[in-house]
Amino acid sequence: MACDSKSFHFVLVHGACFGGWCWYKVADLLMKDGHTVSALDMASQGIDPTDADHISTIEEYNKPLTNFFTALPSHHKVILVGHSAGGVNVTYTMERFPHKIDVAVFVTAVMALSGSTASDSLKEVSSGVGNLGDTTFFFANGEENKPTSFKFGKQFTQEIFMQNTPSSDICLTDSLLKRFPLREEVISYSNENYGRVPRAYVVAKDDKILLEEFQRKMIAENPPQMVYEMEGSDHSPFFSKPDQLAHILLQIASRCLCD
Repeated sequence: MACDSKSFHFVLVHGACFGGWCWYKVADLLMKDGHTVSALDMASQGIDPTDADHISTIEEYNKPLTNFFTALPSHHKVILVGHSAGGVNVTYTMERFPHKIDVAVFVTAVMALSGSTASDSLKEVSSGVGNLGDTTFFFANGEENKPTSFKFGKQFTQEIFMQNTPSSDICLTDSLLKRFPLREEVISYSNENYGRVPRAYVVAKDDKILLEEFQRKMIAENPPQMVYEMEGSDHSPFFSKPDQLAHILLQIASRCLCD
């Protein structure tokens, strides 16, 4: 165990359409090493019963994570980890609870600039992918209006999202994916709050959704203190490279808390 048997607390945030379940391999590795892991479901995701089409703000979508941090004792600090769209949750939470986060880790995640929107990132991702394939968009307010949610399609997930992932995990994912709420509000944060939390970015070099070029662009525009790389990882490193990802998370924790 790192840091002379020091135990860390990792809070793991999933991306669009997933849930806390997607971290099961990484969570198992970290817990076997003696650490505490909290893998949460955001509103409407995983087993959370909220209707995705009725969520219009990051505040609503982030409520489970906000409730978790509100309940944390004032002296308790965690390592907050976000994957993909979960980077927006991490950013929002850093601004609200900087005093409860030792380090924020973006795992091939959206690390947005203040003043941008979640839909801006989705557009940039879509332009890089070129085609979202059999992904389905839903229009709770009528097809003449903007979509209110989407769900990744089975073929798109298998060929683009998880091309290096074991077939058993692809099968699991296909049975558990849920609609993801689409939101338009501006992401905003400050140097006083967000800026005081150390950040690390984990680049997935074989990612076909958040292409490495896009990940490098976010890093260049909003430089974190640490950058790590994962060879051979698709957009789902918790499935395709769980051992490597767990090792990197422990490296980050040790570097921030034990130096």
